[in-house]
Amino acid sequence: MEVVQQSNVKIPNSVIVSGLSGTEADEELFDFLKQYGSIQRIIPVNTPGTDRGKQVIVEYVHGTAVQSLSSLLPHKVLSKTLTDVLYLIEALPAVYTPVVSKTATQTYLAELRDIAKQTGKDFATVLREELTSIGKAVDSDNTDTQAEHMEPDLPDTPDSHVPVAAVQVSSQPCGAPEQQIQPPGWSWSPPPVPSEKRATALSFADVSPPELQKVIVEHIVRTEDAATQMMHNSPRLRPFSGRCPRPSNEVDYETWRSNVELLLKDTRQPDLQKARRLLESLSSPAIDIVKHLTFESPPSVYLEILDSAYGTVEDGDDLFAKYLNTMQNHGEEPSTYLQRLQVMLNTTFRRGGVGAGDLDRQLLKQFIRGCWDNHLIAELQLEQKKQNPPTFAGLLLLLRTAEDKRASKASRMKQHLSASRPRVLSHYQGVAPCSLETYPPSLSVDHSTPEIQQIKKQIADLQSQLTRFTQKSSERAEKTQPLKLKAPNSTTVKPPLDSSRLHKIQAPDQVTNNSRNRPKAWYCFRCGEDGHIKPQCESEPNPSLVALKRRQLKERQLAWDTRKGITDCDTLN
Repeated sequence: MEVVQQSNVKIPNSVIVSGLSGTEADEELFDFLKQYGSIQRIIPVNTPGTDRGKQVIVEYVHGTAVQSLSSLLPHKVLSKTLTDVLYLIEALPAVYTPVVSKTATQTYLAELRDIAKQTGKDFATVLREELTSIGKAVDSDNTDTQAEHMEPDLPDTPDSHVPVAAVQVSSQPCGAPEQQIQPPGWSWSPPPVPSEKRATALSFADVSPPELQKVIVEHIVRTEDAATQMMHNSPRLRPFSGRCPRPSNEVDYETWRSNVELLLKDTRQPDLQKARRLLESLSSPAIDIVKHLTFESPPSVYLEILDSAYGTVEDGDDLFAKYLNTMQNHGEEPSTYLQRLQVMLNTTFRRGGVGAGDLDRQLLKQFIRGCWDNHLIAELQLEQKKQNPPTFAGLLLLLRTAEDKRASKASRMKQHLSASRPRVLSHYQGVAPCSLETYPPSLSVDHSTPEIQQIKKQIADLQSQLTRFTQKSSERAEKTQPLKLKAPNSTTVKPPLDSSRLHKIQAPDQVTNNSRNRPKAWYCFRCGEDGHIKPQCESEPNPSLVALKRRQLKERQLAWDTRKGITDCDTLN
């Protein structure tokens, strides 16, 4: 209602109209108001967050117009052109007074609280002192008002001055007619009775005793403390900075904006407190784009600027097309897939890609289309629920219940099958090999039978053949490897080796290590230059330089062989 003070509106001469549509139908309302008097001006009212639509203040030239309308107010007028438009006409004092009174009370209490802090007194003590001062002011006003309306008990007239002698006490007995004896020339009349009773003077202490004042003060202090505690104990908004990549301790913009929307719906906090909490959750660079706003700016203005910088810029149709192409991933649970669809559908709804009444139907339709678990869809009969789709919460509960039943059944089956599986036991039974002569005496074996004699003969032939084959193999190995060492039981004596030939018989790993350190070629076999090899050479061939480098390499290798005592190694190149 700041527009009332800024525009110097005459409150007794004005009415406030709600529900304006901004069309030509509003002219019908103004014609109706002109029937009661001349309109001086029409002032629009900016009331964000109200559910009454657009509002204007209609100020009349004279207050008689509002007096003529007062018997009808508040009055509702239905538009003749637009049947869905309903106007509400109210007296401006009836709407303006509660709002201003509440604001003045809050401002007065805030000032008293500041005074209590500055003086170091208790807020309840300061409030009681102010209530006492208010009571004295009310008492003085009541006394002045009563003195103005009080009438004298005896009017100041000649008839009022009655001599004492004019009144005589009768000495006649009771029941006799009363006779008044008056001197000649005197006439007495009773004093006039006042037409109105004298008003009884009540003090502020009678209306509001100290006990009641104490209760009022305690209630105000308790209410203020509860409101302050609620503001301090309310959950803080998660931080948001708009940096990319997003830090781990921050949330994305959509999550942060959802928390801010809940804060804006809280009617217990003023807009200034909401804007302050919103700014506390922001950090650079997000806070830099709203620094130019004043403290009087509502939180909706902050959100509008931040939406333009960090909100989704995709069109609703594009988001809906992306939503229709969202399928269930490999290894993803159906309930998790449904939650992912719900997040995308809400974003599409905010961008205007789908209507509010079509959310549940589109969610169920896309879930049936993108979920690969056909057995689950048939089990829950989701195809039959397309005409009357369940809500997101109901569908999610059905899916999680079915998944829990499946997991429990699989666990029970695993436990049952692992418990009833038979153990594999192996029993080995074997016979120790032994010759015919090693049978124990307890077993009676007849060695003189023809079958046993024949078996013995065959075994002897096999042994003789094996001996001849072994001898031939050993002779062949001696011819191919003359230096092969003889068996330990052999009587052959190994001849002593010449000391000059000891360097020729070396271990393979020792030869490999010696040849590894032997000088190698360091030049190109094409041009003779150092630092590269022939496959990577792009220069012209230089045979003379290559021959010179080869002779140097051979001299170095010969010197290395002489130093190491090796004479039979092959030379390179």
